[in-house]
Amino acid sequence: MKNVVYIVILALFFCGASKVTAQETIFEEARTVYKSEQAYGLIIHTTGWGFNYRYGMYTSGFTRRTFEGEIVGLKHPKEIKTFTSLFDNSNGYVYGKLNTMFLFRGSVGNHKTFISKQSVRGIAIAMIYNTGITLAYAKPIYLEVLFYNEELETIDTRFERYDPEKHTQNDIVGKGPAMKGLFGGKIIPGIFLKAGLNFESAREAENLNALEVGAKADLFLQELPMMANELNRNWLINLYVTFSFGSKSTN
Repeated sequence: MKNVVYIVILALFFCGASKVTAQETIFEEARTVYKSEQAYGLIIHTTGWGFNYRYGMYTSGFTRRTFEGEIVGLKHPKEIKTFTSLFDNSNGYVYGKLNTMFLFRGSVGNHKTFISKQSVRGIAIAMIYNTGITLAYAKPIYLEVLFYNEELETIDTRFERYDPEKHTQNDIVGKGPAMKGLFGGKIIPGIFLKAGLNFESAREAENLNALEVGAKADLFLQELPMMANELNRNWLINLYVTFSFGSKSTN
C-alpha cells in the first residue's frame, strides 16, 4: 500500500510541474506534423522499478502505433531482509528467497489522444494499451554460509546456492555477490497486458516529457520461483507510473 501512495504522490507532483512549464507550446505544436517519436523512461511499480524504451509512429494527428521494451525488477511482498548476529560486517539477506526475478517485456500498443494540448493548458492526455510477451528471468540466490574445513579443522565460509533443504539461519552469514549465478538462471515465458493514461507536456515542441499511470498484468506458463516458504504465483498485477523523456521527429 505504501508503494501505491508513493506512486500517486509522484504522479500528482509531475502533473503540477507540467502545467507550469508547458504554456509556450500550445499553439506552436498545432502547426507541426510529426511522424515518429522515441522516449526513455523510469518505471516505478508496486513491486519494484526499472527502465523502458518506446518508439512511436504517428498514424494520424491523434493516434500512434508504439513499440516498447522494458526491464524491471520484481520483489516478493513477503521479502524481509535479515542480518546475522555472528559477524558485524555481514551482508543482509532475505531468508527463504530462492531467486532474484527480472522481467523483460516487449510489446506493441496504441496511443490515442483524446484531450489535446490546446484544451488543457498545454497537457495532452491519451489512452494507451499494449500487448506483448514477458520473459521472466530467475537468477539464483547465492549465500555466504559456514562449513567445517576438515583439512584445517576450522570453521570457514564459502558461497553456495541457497537450498532450503540444506541451509538454515544458523548456517547463513550473509548474501553472496550480486553477480554470482547471473548466467545460471531460468527463463519463464508469459504474456503481458498494459492499460493506462499518458499525460504529455514539454517546453519545446519537438521534445517529449510525459507521465504515464496505469496497470499491468502478466501471466506465465508456470509459477515464478521466488520464495521457498511462501506461495508463488504464475500471474502478476501491478500499478505503475512511468516518467518518460524523449523527442519527436518530422522525418
